[in-house]
Amino acid sequence: MKEDWVKVFESSEILKTKLVEDALKRQGVESHILERPDSAIPSLGAATLYAPQEKAQKAIKIIQAIDFSAVEED
Repeated sequence: MKEDWVKVFESSEILKTKLVEDALKRQGVESHILERPDSAIPSLGAATLYAPQEKAQKAIKIIQAIDFSAVEED
């Protein structure tokens, strides 16, 4: 990870993190996911999303505007 990148989002749901990454890319914010898969079930685990420090505030505003209710399980 580049030194000037900062964490802007983290979730135990990798799919949710990938959706956030896509939303950032659509708004012109470069980002990178660092996944920590579960050793027993690789599709489970935590995922952290990083963005360049100079775009972190924009990324956070975009993330705050996302409606996660469509991807949350009942």
